[in-house]
This record gives sequence, structure tokens and C-alpha cells, in this order.
Amino acid sequence: MFAGEFRHAIDAKNRIVIPAKFRTFITNEEDKQGFFILASPVPGEQHCLRLYTRSGWQKVMETLMRKADAAKDPARFLRFFSSRAEFNKFDSQSRITIPQKLIEYAGLKGDVLLVGNMDWIEVWNVDEYRAATESLDEEIGDRVRSLWSKPT
Repeated sequence: MFAGEFRHAIDAKNRIVIPAKFRTFITNEEDKQGFFILASPVPGEQHCLRLYTRSGWQKVMETLMRKADAAKDPARFLRFFSSRAEFNKFDSQSRITIPQKLIEYAGLKGDVLLVGNMDWIEVWNVDEYRAATESLDEEIGDRVRSLWSKPT
């Protein structure tokens, strides 16, 4: 589970540090090796990246395989997602390298935001994140009240 928001710089070699608070939740040995990096699967709505552990990516792929069965062209459906994903290992300083095509897709430069989203981590351009979440408090309002009951 990933939660929280962290601001980090992306360096000249397209590397970002994965915060220790995120790494703490990675307990599976295979998952500790790195992340699958994916362009947001919602084209046109969000220009961020998603980082999945190996086990998290396995769950995504299982879901995609089931959905592909109903697609007009299953191979094309799967290609859409797999061509936008890449696995990268952690280096000795807990950094991963973001491929240039994904840097460009998400408009990443200088400071970026790493945002925990339960099963994955999002990597955002700071300005784009602020714009995308600007009206979130208003949109979520009533739904949140029903989730958190008042103490008795």
C-alpha cells in the first residue's frame, strides 16, 4: 500500500529516488528489485506515470488478459498497455531510471511529485498535478462524509 505525497528532483540521467516511506511497504523480495513504469492508462485525462511492483503489475496484467478476451482485437488491446510499460531496477541509492519517452509523455523535469495511490505510485509534473487536483475537495465532499462517520 502506498500513501503520501513526496516531492523529489529528477536528475539529468532521468532518475528519481523512491522515498523510504514507500519502500517500507515493499516486503516481497521480487518486488524489492524495481518497478514497472507505465504511462497513465487513461489517455488524454492524466499525463502522469504509474509505478507498479512486480506483484502489482502481475495483477494488472491478469485483469488486462481477461478484458482482452472481450476486445475486438485482443493483441492490439494488450499492445496498447504493454508498449507503454517498462521494468526498471533500483540502483544502490534506491533510484529508478525513467525512460525518455515516458519523461516526455508526463512532462517531467526538475521537481516531480510521487503520489501514493494505494496499489501504485504516481509520478507527476508538479504543475500538472496541482491543476488535475485543484477541484478535488469539492468533487469528493459528500462521498467522503459518508465514508467517515462521526465519533459517538
